[in-house]
Amino acid sequence: MHKDSILSIALIDTTLQRMSNIVPYLVVGGGPTGLTAALEMARRGLPVHIIDDDFGPSPESRALAIHAPTLDMLEASGVTERLLAAGHKIRNIVVHEKGRIILALPLSDIPHRYNFILALPQSHTEQILTDALAETGVQLGYGTRLESFSCTGNGATATLVANAQRQQVAAAAVIGADGAHSIVRKQAGISFDGESEPQQFGLADITLDAWPWPFDTAVAELLDDGVVGFIPMAEGFGRLISNREHALDATPHGASISQVGWTSSFRVSYRQVETYQRDCVYLAGDAAHIHSPAGGMGMNLGMADAATLARLLAEGAEDQYLSLIHI
Repeated sequence: MHKDSILSIALIDTTLQRMSNIVPYLVVGGGPTGLTAALEMARRGLPVHIIDDDFGPSPESRALAIHAPTLDMLEASGVTERLLAAGHKIRNIVVHEKGRIILALPLSDIPHRYNFILALPQSHTEQILTDALAETGVQLGYGTRLESFSCTGNGATATLVANAQRQQVAAAAVIGADGAHSIVRKQAGISFDGESEPQQFGLADITLDAWPWPFDTAVAELLDDGVVGFIPMAEGFGRLISNREHALDATPHGASISQVGWTSSFRVSYRQVETYQRDCVYLAGDAAHIHSPAGGMGMNLGMADAATLARLLAEGAEDQYLSLIHI
């Protein structure tokens, strides 16, 4: 048996024994949204159990941008200072065409103490959140899958699977933070209507030998047939993204690439659930809404969903989740 599977099963047993008559909320999904939900609930004294069917944090950079409202939101948990220590501050955004600047946005002019975009690979963000959650006494149960659940009069009964071993647990509610292909959403029968663009976009994490712009500046270059952008994550390193399936087919003017790391391609989809809550189920993050990555809002919106839900649950005002979710 995989050691992480043994740990996940042990965590389920330990959690139930420790809580006795206290039924925990079950968070499904160990990405930034699920981790934020669990951390904010634990910080407020709510019992919580969080699972993920992967065996560890994502090794890929994925979502990069952390915005000021998210940093504000995570201050109370002590996470913000850790993110700031680990991340890279983007203080300017420039749009140009063959070196001629069309638009310049100095973020440092914003009247806020976090007057920048913090660039940090999602893998690092997840690790920081996981460590902070562990300090509250809650461990993320990796290698554990939600097989099924049903809503009862006062919560839910869920069947969890780790290394082909099933265990039935009680939960105060099931929080689906398990991404665009959410099992929670599908089992709850909540529709996820929308559409996808036919065009493929590409991205690549690159190391640069030469680059004509400062590394505190995110740059978008207009091409004859589209756009290519560079988001710095450190001095000499960052994310290339373009409206071509292979991002490296559109190298920005003046860039000399020495090394290529993670690459991926994707289609932009726009989808929204019909409701964020049904019976014992609450949805947050990509399980509830997906959209263009422009502006880097996806992860930030998911974490805001999670923090809002945690606060309302703690206040006994969870019926307000639907009306407050995007305010």
